[in-house]
Amino acid sequence: MIYKVNEIFYSIQGEGLLQGLPFIFIRFSGCNLRCLWCDTKYAWKKGKEMTEKEILKKIEKFNCKRVCFTGGEPYLQNIEYLFKLLKKKNYFISVETNGTIWENIKFDWITVSPKIEGKIFHPLGYDIRFRKLASEFKYIIINKKIFDFIDRKIEKPIILQPLNNDKKILKQIIQFLKKFPEENWYLRLQIQKIVKIK
Repeated sequence: MIYKVNEIFYSIQGEGLLQGLPFIFIRFSGCNLRCLWCDTKYAWKKGKEMTEKEILKKIEKFNCKRVCFTGGEPYLQNIEYLFKLLKKKNYFISVETNGTIWENIKFDWITVSPKIEGKIFHPLGYDIRFRKLASEFKYIIINKKIFDFIDRKIEKPIILQPLNNDKKILKQIIQFLKKFPEENWYLRLQIQKIVKIK
């Protein structure tokens, strides 16, 4: 199997409820959305072709058994094959997806990050089958309009993350959460940008 991979690196998970845990990140190339504010635009096109054996050889260099599939959009590629290979090697595997492409893959942790741009595929920006399968949902708050975009029927944890840790947006999120103190809604910042690590 050949995969288009933008980069593989070892760092700390900077976002969501797994924040702070060491992870090996496999960033797949390509994305079916083109969000103007995306902070990983470099992953849209660039990529190196790698076999699953080459990927495994690279990640085995790191002293970590947690792997995160990210992008771009990982579900554009046949990641189930690589997932099964790594599970046989006893890796904990998470995935970060925009939720527009449905695959019933039983990852250890699934982060779905719906985007308004995803409404061209689904009314809520993501395939609602992820409501049951996902571990958490992450909404990037770029302005107040996104608050109305949040799917209130989601029962899993919902992360509200200000774009680029913007202080103005951060204050808007705090005001919003104080007004709607739901038990499953959380404010999270991108700690990798605060401490300036990859």
